[in-house]
Amino acid sequence: MEYNEVRKQLETMMNTNYKAFIMALIAIERDMDNEATLQELYNLYMDNDRILLLNDVLYR
Repeated sequence: MEYNEVRKQLETMMNTNYKAFIMALIAIERDMDNEATLQELYNLYMDNDRILLLNDVLYR
């Protein structure tokens, strides 16, 4: 699968259910399944416009 195909699929997922998309990315990156913690990290991400998804703040 090429980059453009992957990007198109990710954009589709993001546009379909943004919250689930972000939580899944965090879960994969942090290797975690705890939904309560993922919800907290998602809220932190959404509440702070200065936090990028790939940011050390989410990995404390």
